[in-house]
Amino acid sequence: MADAASLYYAYVKGWGPGVIGYIFALWLSGLTVGQMVFYLKVYAHDHKGIKAAVIFVFALDMVHTYCTSALFWRLLVGCRRNTSPECLLLPREMFAGIFLSSTITVIVQCFYAHRVFVISAKNWKLTGAVIVIALGQYGLGLAAMVSTAVSRSAIVFFTCPFDIPYSAASVVCDVLISGSCLFYLRPGRNGVQHSSNHWQRLIVITLQMNVLTSLVAIVWLMLYFIQGIRYWTGFPAAILCKSHFNSMLVVLNARKSIRNQLKDHVPSLSTIPMNVVSESSTEPSEP
Repeated sequence: MADAASLYYAYVKGWGPGVIGYIFALWLSGLTVGQMVFYLKVYAHDHKGIKAAVIFVFALDMVHTYCTSALFWRLLVGCRRNTSPECLLLPREMFAGIFLSSTITVIVQCFYAHRVFVISAKNWKLTGAVIVIALGQYGLGLAAMVSTAVSRSAIVFFTCPFDIPYSAASVVCDVLISGSCLFYLRPGRNGVQHSSNHWQRLIVITLQMNVLTSLVAIVWLMLYFIQGIRYWTGFPAAILCKSHFNSMLVVLNARKSIRNQLKDHVPSLSTIPMNVVSESSTEPSEP
């Protein structure tokens, strides 16, 4: 009985950082809903492919939120102080959450790969590298899901051999996207000085969103190598896919403000009232 109780408390302790990450993920889900409402209202006539992808990823994100909510409800409420073997097995919502998180991440990274392709003047090698790394990361995520689903063991989940390669691939892909955006959107590239506020805003928004997801992925990877706190990897893992999708929506919704700034920065050519010009032209010139 004592062994079962100690195993149970060790099991519960491992989910603590995941609960904290889940709270932050709920906050990001609220931001996602607001961003999505804004997108559907302002960009109702957006390109059909982009609109379909955004709606599809939003549906996946909502299902992911449901799965994580059901997971922690079962772990912290349904199985509270229950040391039965059934409560020590990972629920199926865990495997669905891993699958959905990996799917959302790879779709968003492919979206950014397309942006890299556009701003890099169709650099196929760079774009191909981003897509290959993203697909490799997706494969590692599916492998982690399958290995965990077979055993349904928390020990296997926290010591899965695919976790470190998956997080490393996430870091490489996000850093490559951020570096590409910084290189191709930097002011003064190709001898052109982009000093207007709307161009600076485009650079800042794109880099902020990519750097944010890169930092989350880097923290996630670093936690695997710190002795004794590996279970804290649940915190960044819980919010990574949410931060990816939010960054995608922020970049898409920023187009409206950038276009408004473009209109506001159109130079005015008429600096003298036309009636003054006409009156001056009719006056006789002095000898």
